[in-house]
Amino acid sequence: MDNETPADPKDIELESLISRRIGGMGTHLHVRVKDGVVNLSGGAEDFEDKRRIETAVKGIGGVHQVINQVRVVSVSQSFDNYR
Repeated sequence: MDNETPADPKDIELESLISRRIGGMGTHLHVRVKDGVVNLSGGAEDFEDKRRIETAVKGIGGVHQVINQVRVVSVSQSFDNYR
């Protein structure tokens, strides 16, 4: 049994909204929300995409802070990793 407190329904709803908003903007994006603080991880093709993802999330009501841990990974690097 884990020690984490149950997720707040508002956080769950915000995670879902953010996931829909940024869907298709990056690669394997993961969203976690705790008390309005959003933690983003996954990949982006370039720094502009990373910034665009963060900007889209910041514009959502209920978001108080964004921790952007999205990594910039070029398409060629991603392809080489699967060889």
